[in-house]
Amino acid sequence: MEDTPQRIGVPTPHRELISRLRWEAHKWLHEQGYAEIVLPSVWVQSEEYGVEEFWLSHSRMSADLGLRLLQSPEFPLFNAMAEGLTPSYTFGRCYRYEADASFSDGNYLMEFEQLVFAQSGTTVEEMAALTDQLVIHLAKALGLDLDQREFFHLGPGGLVPEHITNGLAVECLAFLTLPEESTLEHRDRLLKQLTDVGARCFALDASADEPGPQTLAARQRYLIDWSDADRDAVEEIVQKAAGPGLNAAWNMYPPFHWRPSEVTDSTYRVRSITSRRERAADGSECITDAEFYLGGLEVIHIRGYADRTQFLENLEHAGLPDLRRRYEYLLPALEKAPSGMVASFIGWERLIAVLLGLPSASDVPYFPRAGNGAPRW
Repeated sequence: MEDTPQRIGVPTPHRELISRLRWEAHKWLHEQGYAEIVLPSVWVQSEEYGVEEFWLSHSRMSADLGLRLLQSPEFPLFNAMAEGLTPSYTFGRCYRYEADASFSDGNYLMEFEQLVFAQSGTTVEEMAALTDQLVIHLAKALGLDLDQREFFHLGPGGLVPEHITNGLAVECLAFLTLPEESTLEHRDRLLKQLTDVGARCFALDASADEPGPQTLAARQRYLIDWSDADRDAVEEIVQKAAGPGLNAAWNMYPPFHWRPSEVTDSTYRVRSITSRRERAADGSECITDAEFYLGGLEVIHIRGYADRTQFLENLEHAGLPDLRRRYEYLLPALEKAPSGMVASFIGWERLIAVLLGLPSASDVPYFPRAGNGAPRW
């Protein structure tokens, strides 16, 4: 009997849908006037955020140059925008050297993909609204009716008029939808879990009345608000409840400083050295970034970029040595950069996993990784 060649992998039905969504994203961005660019995967300078980079040290020359794989396409894109290559977009590969004791050397190379589009002369709010439209377009390509009103834009000032619930103006951190298939028992149990750990739950005024003892008449929507002290407990409940559902929320203007629970030895004391800063409604200083959550996961981050003056101030705020020397190569770009540079960073695998209802983002790449570079079949 002849040996049958072993297939690398078995195609699954959702592969065709993934390819279709990629093509839909390309077409939509071109229709909006964005030009596709290709960015390098190897960079010379250090990235921000304090994540570990994978250094290319297999030759004497690369060791001298300090080459490393990009952990994000942000800095090459930043330079391209400063040179006037805007509006533009790219599907960029991201590589991070993650710590994991289960691997032989205690680390592994994580690889994932971002869809990034950027332009100048705009605002974070305008970019968030445009990103909404892209997500809705991709959902419709799958036959999913993701109503734009279900995108709640949160934070000081917001992106849309404040949502008034039960006579209160709520600056919430989560938006939950209970589908018609949910039982009243499930809803009551979920809301009790949230209130037991300190959250406040507000039923939206558009929610339908209860028809009977078993099911909901229609989807019911809730805004969830909580204090910093209750954050971890509430987020755990919310993420488990959201599952793969299309529960969407924007979180505008994260704090300028990292929260205590987020600080590690490798992170700066500020969230981003390239982010523009503004004053929040309460007078505190915030960066003008926005985060978009879908199905309980952060899938999109939008960044408004600082000018040269604020960039230098951010370097001082970060509090790490030699930052000026490490990042001064960005200063010439900042000298001629157009105003109002904003970029939208979409975690492509995460977004597609939520839209398709896949159990994990690792099911999206055609060659899913085991973490050590080997295919996971």
